[in-house]
Amino acid sequence: MAAKTTQSVQSRIAQYLYTHPYATKAELGQALSISMPTIFSAVNEMFGANILESAGEMDSTGGRKATAIRLNPAYASSLGLSITRSTVQMVLIDLQGEILAQKKLSFSFSGSSVDLEKIANETKNFLKDISEYPPLLGCGIALPGIIQKEDKVLSRSHALNLENYSLTGFEHCFDMELLFENDANAALLAERPLANENLTFLYLGRTVGGTLVSQGKIVQGDDCRAGEFGHMILYPNGKSCYCGKRGCADAYCSLTALMKDQNVPLASFMEKAFSENTEEAGAWYEYLDSLALLSSNLRMAFDTEILIGGPLSEYIGHDLEKLREKTKPYDRFDKKADYLKTAKIKHAASAIGAAEQLFLKKIKHL
Repeated sequence: MAAKTTQSVQSRIAQYLYTHPYATKAELGQALSISMPTIFSAVNEMFGANILESAGEMDSTGGRKATAIRLNPAYASSLGLSITRSTVQMVLIDLQGEILAQKKLSFSFSGSSVDLEKIANETKNFLKDISEYPPLLGCGIALPGIIQKEDKVLSRSHALNLENYSLTGFEHCFDMELLFENDANAALLAERPLANENLTFLYLGRTVGGTLVSQGKIVQGDDCRAGEFGHMILYPNGKSCYCGKRGCADAYCSLTALMKDQNVPLASFMEKAFSENTEEAGAWYEYLDSLALLSSNLRMAFDTEILIGGPLSEYIGHDLEKLREKTKPYDRFDKKADYLKTAKIKHAASAIGAAEQLFLKKIKHL
């Protein structure tokens, strides 16, 4: 019975340090409401198991300097893949979330067994090219669409043009543990939300998606469809959406809607959008109008901070104050709209978050 308690304490310590860069034993005891003798015992065991390492001495407050501790990045690594219709993003990260290696491939994904074998081989070659890395826990795979995790089925993906697609084919090609996640949920996991955090994550990519977070956990919904913000109606009888409805947020707030299918890199488009008197600047101005309306609706519905992620988040950050100003007239409760923020992870977020799943599982079972 005592061993089980020790394991539980180790898991709680690791979870805290997973979302905090470092802490002293005293801080752990206070934050987790655990007695100092129990903290000392668990921390010593975790040092012995190579899970923790010293993070140096803290500044003195008059007495002996306390030593900070953190998760040991050498304890484990995890692989993450983000698959879209035209690319495969690969990342290898350590337990601190640092990227050890990354690679992006142009890849036309149809879901065939040949495609799965090619991705598995590319992954093996990716790892072979890395001279050294911590013990690998497995691979997380992010896909656009609705994933039924228990059944290992991608029930629907407009982006990949797949429906009721079994994910077990991946397991036949990869010789490691695999975990699957929706791309927007994965991008949120890359942010390492705090255990008690409530927020609304708005993902702006080729399509619009999102995630609800309650007490640090993703809210899946009855049918794993929570966070489908792209199909909230913004403008009744407005533009046609691929889902068959009219006026959906996706038809106004997606990257596709902004660029109007221009076959140019996003960076090139946005460079013109930040210039004056260009067609792209006009499109960006209209885009922010619709995004402000969507943001206000999400704030009214969930009353949480709204964190904007996805490929467009970097550019939203450039004009965040402008977006806040556009949001204010819709909101009679919040005068500053400072609940609108942008994600910390700007690039490869879905791949990174997919990899984070393995760490979360490992920490849970310490």
